Amino acid sequence: MKVQMNCQKCQTKALTVAAEANGVNFVGLEGAEKDKVVVIGDGVDAAMLQSGFWVQKIVMKVQMNCQKCQTKALTVAAEASGVNFVGLEGAEKDKVVVMGDGVDAAMLATTMRKKVGHADIISVAEVKKGN
Repeated sequence: MKVQMNCQKCQTKALTVAAEANGVNFVGLEGAEKDKVVVIGDGVDAAMLQSGFWVQKIVMKVQMNCQKCQTKALTVAAEASGVNFVGLEGAEKDKVVVMGDGVDAAMLATTMRKKVGHADIISVAEVKKGN
């Protein structure tokens, strides 16, 4: 399985995710760029294994009237359970992008409304890790 890995930490994470799957006896990296994960074992579910390399991407439109509000929104998002990345997008930097594993989008939106301002969930999607 080819996985986009940009650094040593990504390689270690990929090996860890693969090693934790049921039935795995061996994991390793191959290829000139060490971008292929080799998994050997009995009864390994390839689909389940590959799902470990996906994360949620949540995009929310949040009412942010100033730089302080933007900072607060990013802080609130970063404190949510399972979050690996937060950022702003949109022409007016009014959309908060959150990426992570098992992030509760509804709970995050509720917390954002309480601590920052009006928030609407625009999208929740699964994307490959590293993209």
